[in-house]
Amino acid sequence: MKILITGAASGIGLACTKYYASHDITAIDKQEVDLSDTLAVNDFISTDDDFDAMIYCAGIREIELPHQLTFKAWEDILNVNLTSNFLISQSLIKKSLARQKPLLIVNIASVSGLQAEPNRAAYVTSKFGLIGLTKQLAYQYGKYGIRINAIAPGIVETPLTANYFNNHLQVEKIKSDIPVGYWGQVTHILPLIDTCLSNNYLNGAVLVCDGGWSIGKDL
Repeated sequence: MKILITGAASGIGLACTKYYASHDITAIDKQEVDLSDTLAVNDFISTDDDFDAMIYCAGIREIELPHQLTFKAWEDILNVNLTSNFLISQSLIKKSLARQKPLLIVNIASVSGLQAEPNRAAYVTSKFGLIGLTKQLAYQYGKYGIRINAIAPGIVETPLTANYFNNHLQVEKIKSDIPVGYWGQVTHILPLIDTCLSNNYLNGAVLVCDGGWSIGKDL
């Protein structure tokens, strides 16, 4: 299987490049393609690469009061997390339809795409949008053998979340808010990606993997 992986330099993306190393992998991160730059993305998709699957792991976020968030930061986050996903997905779908070949897309969304969170207006908006895009494209193209699913992790230990674990009070709060009592690792996410790729009746799904983070809060 020929697989495109975005966000491949760290976190879930890096884990995917290692996990699927036996396949024909094209792994990109900001060094190869700056996903905040739609011109660079358009240059990338103009190539004639024929992928069987994409695992979209790229993501950035802000921690900023919404009324203080700059438009540049908003635009960059939306471009990386959502717009570039649409552009690449659109290109892959066009090629899949033209060649009458199946296509698999797995989008790494977030529980932030299911609920509001403090000081993450752009991130939350982008992840809600990514889940919506996943469902829309899955609905529209499933009949052509194009399956698109999303995974919504909760707190998973990656470079993006590293600062959470440097603060004892933050660590205790995280543990108390997760019913299973601990945060996730990338190894919790990889089997779900496998499921999305292998289960041919799974389409338009959002697989939540958060230890119960989003099911309720202690009042």
